[in-house]
Amino acid sequence: MKKRLISVSLLLLIFLFPIEGQASNPVIKDRYSADPAALVHDGRVYLYTGQDEATSNDHFFVLKKWSIYSSDDMVNWEYEGSLDRTAFEWGIHDTAWASQAIERDGKFYWYTTVKNKSTEDPGYAIGVAVSDNPVEGFKDALGEPLITSSMTTIPEFMGDDPWNVIDPTVFIDQDGQAHLYWGNTHLYYAKLKDNMIEIDGEIKTIDIQNMEGTFTEGPFLHQYLDQYYLTFAYNYPEEIGYAISDSPEGPWEFKGKIMDRIPNSGTSHPAVIEFNDNWYFIYHNTALPGGGENNRSVAIEPLHYYDDGSIAKITPTASGVSQESYLIEPLDSDLALRQVTMAIRLDQVDDQQYDYRWYESESLASIGENYVSYQIDNSPGVYLTKTDDDQLKLEKNDGTIEFAERASFKKSEGLADSDAYSLQPYLNEELYLAIKDDGKTIALVNYDQIEDDKLATFSIEIADPIIPPAPDQASDEQGSEIKEEKQDESEEVKQSEFEENDDSASEQGHDSQLTLIIIILFAIIGLASYILLTKKAK
Repeated sequence: MKKRLISVSLLLLIFLFPIEGQASNPVIKDRYSADPAALVHDGRVYLYTGQDEATSNDHFFVLKKWSIYSSDDMVNWEYEGSLDRTAFEWGIHDTAWASQAIERDGKFYWYTTVKNKSTEDPGYAIGVAVSDNPVEGFKDALGEPLITSSMTTIPEFMGDDPWNVIDPTVFIDQDGQAHLYWGNTHLYYAKLKDNMIEIDGEIKTIDIQNMEGTFTEGPFLHQYLDQYYLTFAYNYPEEIGYAISDSPEGPWEFKGKIMDRIPNSGTSHPAVIEFNDNWYFIYHNTALPGGGENNRSVAIEPLHYYDDGSIAKITPTASGVSQESYLIEPLDSDLALRQVTMAIRLDQVDDQQYDYRWYESESLASIGENYVSYQIDNSPGVYLTKTDDDQLKLEKNDGTIEFAERASFKKSEGLADSDAYSLQPYLNEELYLAIKDDGKTIALVNYDQIEDDKLATFSIEIADPIIPPAPDQASDEQGSEIKEEKQDESEEVKQSEFEENDDSASEQGHDSQLTLIIIILFAIIGLASYILLTKKAK
């Protein structure tokens, strides 16, 4: 009951205190969202998502409906409405899984994943709804699935309740031919007839050439210049990779990884769009309070192509499409505030490393214009906070008012320079963020203990966006690989710590159970030894 009350409280806080009008991730802040896809129509972007509604008592995805949002600037998103899973009467359970919509000849076709209630053809299936409007009026176009598992080669390990028919992606080529991909562990392909609600020809199982790992799910097809791109989730926990082809039918050649796994989520789901001459990558993370495996949130990043058509690796950020991440540097210094595996310190500044990047937003606590909050830019949802004993700490937002207050800082004119800034925690404005005696430690210090005002004065400026160099532009390829490997190792350690924090209660429970088992085993061994010794004595 206590867990349920906590979950309800978190959800209420999300709905009551949304942060709107900021180009930050997640882009949907008033509810959970997942498995995104998008289309551009008449100068607006329409975003189609699932809506995670799992509680602490649920151990799997709970998606009762799909949601629709729109934007004309990729910053401000308007909730347009939803489509219930029950729109597909042949479906069952809360299985409004991944979907994608597309426009053709003035009609909008929304391809969805739904679990089929048929006992003769069980498992997940693909349905299609149609409307004259991108946000309302969608109706089941067939009254039955478009594709079921029985129409495909089912992986043996999935048994009698397969889930290989999920995650549809649809693309209409310049010649008017519509192409459909979908799948889990197997990648399937078929053409669609002009009416968009019938398969045209056979269903094919597709292999991606030179694949590093195994295809999992979530394909998304798009075109850039004269090349076709298939982004998808691969391995598990899922990473995002991509393949290219000269044709939307393939063959496909694996080209590399573009996003690492998402902390606290086994799944990942890509979508790619062009809007106002810019390219964007859409996915989900777990950054909202209470976020995790079954409560995800849609986020968006800029997408960058190199001259050869390859895609730059993408780092999930809090700053998102704005790319407004900050360097926090002490006055007259070549150092900057850095986070390494959840520790805060000052180091020689490297503006090409996300360890030094912070996302500044309005304060989580609704206090006033001069108050801000700071997230680690490459760890959305993790904030700089003041602890009860006046220490600085990096913590995942738990959605409480108490956390919001601890993560809020007054940003005022610098003590030593009016063009710079000083930071004071909202809960104790007698303290300042300041450099300690060793010159490498940052802490909260009483003003009367600060020897020089410069030690509590910082330059806080937006840094240039980080775009990883193209592979053929690296001056020292081996050194670059070593550097990336070390950064990846740092990310893995940090990611592990985040997950350990989120799962600490669960782990403590497991530890307690293990301890109890060990005690019982020792007791049994001791009793057995006693019985044997007694028999020998007799």
